[in-house]
Amino acid sequence: MDAIALHEEGQAAAEAGRHAEACALFAEAADRAAIEDGPNSPDLANILSDYAESLMDLLQFATAVAKATQAVQILETHGEALRSEIGATLYSRALGLLGSAHRHAGNYTAARPPLEQAIAVIEAEFGATDFKLVSALNNVGVLCKYAAWYAEGEAFYRRALAIVEAQDGVDSLSSATLWHNLGGLEHSRGEYAKGEPMGRKAYEIRRAHEGEESLRTLADACAWAGLLDGLERYGESEPIYRRALAIYERELGPTDFEVAATLNNLGMARLAGGDVAEATVLLERAYLIKRELFGEDHPETQLSRRNFESVSAA
Repeated sequence: MDAIALHEEGQAAAEAGRHAEACALFAEAADRAAIEDGPNSPDLANILSDYAESLMDLLQFATAVAKATQAVQILETHGEALRSEIGATLYSRALGLLGSAHRHAGNYTAARPPLEQAIAVIEAEFGATDFKLVSALNNVGVLCKYAAWYAEGEAFYRRALAIVEAQDGVDSLSSATLWHNLGGLEHSRGEYAKGEPMGRKAYEIRRAHEGEESLRTLADACAWAGLLDGLERYGESEPIYRRALAIYERELGPTDFEVAATLNNLGMARLAGGDVAEATVLLERAYLIKRELFGEDHPETQLSRRNFESVSAA
């Protein structure tokens, strides 16, 4: 089987959520492409980008960084050829994946240059209002939230939202993601009253488009619930978490990251409500899942460890 066929099989496996299988196919496709087309082939870079994306879905961030770096380096050997629609698309995607892999690994400083370079590549080829910028701007906004660069993050989100609303309308599905992220940024800087309407708007838009039990609707609901927690409206947030937890466990399995995140949030809400016993059980489970997924030193694991230790000491 040649590299193209292997690549297509890998893409089909990734689309179906079979990322371990996809990675094996992408690895073989990359080896074949290097032989068939040479080590600096744009097709090889495209395979490596897909490989990096599936590795991130498997939470293998260090390897994803390596594959995305290789894709970027290959494309950079083509110089002027990158100044074309296809070249700019491949290059900006590889840069975005590299930055996202660094962010997921907790390497925020390393993540920023490739993410901002992706924006510059898209602007140079497609213009300052092209819809391709939405994802690239959002990626930098997400990084800024995690790195506590809040004012910058809001500016990136707002610019992306302006493009979406101008081209797709104010209640489009794309706008739900950006309202979710703007609400999350306000949550991170403690502006719960400002963020709550944003989180609710994201949830309402997503629910209208995708239905009540969509995993993305649940993610928006839980983000809104976090803002409700900040306002001490636990009677509204707890049912959201419990419903999401039941569906996540059913659809994703008991050790998925979304399960851990929801356990953590529900545990903190129960602690605030004075139920130390249930909070301890929930927070310990969240911590153990994240430790297994990310290792002890990852920021996500450290967050859940601190929460569990705080309730254990209560």
